[in-house]
Amino acid sequence: MRRRIFVLLPLLLAASSCSSQLGRSMPECEGDPSGTVIMQIQSVPRTSFVPCVNALEAGWEFNDVEPRSGLAEFTIDSDRIGDPFITVRTTSTCEVSDEDRKTSDERDISLYRDVVADFEESVVIIPEGPNDATLAAAQSIVVETFGLRLRDRAVDARVDVTEASTQDRIEVAHADGAHVITVSIRDAEEGTVSLLMADEVQERTGLELEDALERIEDGVAPPSYRGSWFYVFEGGCTEYRFDAEGPGVESVAAEIQRSLSFIDAVAIKDGARSAGYDIP
Repeated sequence: MRRRIFVLLPLLLAASSCSSQLGRSMPECEGDPSGTVIMQIQSVPRTSFVPCVNALEAGWEFNDVEPRSGLAEFTIDSDRIGDPFITVRTTSTCEVSDEDRKTSDERDISLYRDVVADFEESVVIIPEGPNDATLAAAQSIVVETFGLRLRDRAVDARVDVTEASTQDRIEVAHADGAHVITVSIRDAEEGTVSLLMADEVQERTGLELEDALERIEDGVAPPSYRGSWFYVFEGGCTEYRFDAEGPGVESVAAEIQRSLSFIDAVAIKDGARSAGYDIP
């Protein structure tokens, strides 16, 4: 993300009230500061930075800035992943955990992320017994499912060849939220599999692989990205609150980093003071 420091247009800062019309323009990162930029600074007057928009992806729509004392927020809708799929909220403080700290893409701003990215459908394939035929059949399933997507979710298939019993391996896989496909010697001979879904106790036996995958797909939830990013800086904090679900959601983090950035509020306020305005 890029951050622009603007040359102040004093007339913009002369506005003493936050009218509804001001909130309807998008706080763009390029050009002179808009009314929505000023509104955010007025709402959180000690903030060092305020969020802005570089550009929106196709199918995205900006919603009005809603300013209140100590809080300014706006939302962005998407025709694919949520209406809205992100809320951008600037306040004076945020509660963050050191465990969530990440390398920031913004100079002079700290970044924390607390999100759950759920893009894949995990499948563990368990060959029964120390048998070359069951192992070969299990490995062939990994090859057949490579690149497969079930309702926009990538299939992450792996073979468990640990020395634990079949039941123990099933329990470990289910504890990780994975579906289990087992391959017995009979399955290897007949080209079938058994399926034990992650949220079921009843095993389905003698299935064609295609049938097993269709049963998994029937219970698949859309891919999702939920949680918050916190950008923390002197005098304030901006939270990106995600509630994104649907096709293409796995790219939302990169898209947001391209689309949103920050404006230096201190530079704007310093320029206003230099022009003779009484700015806190």
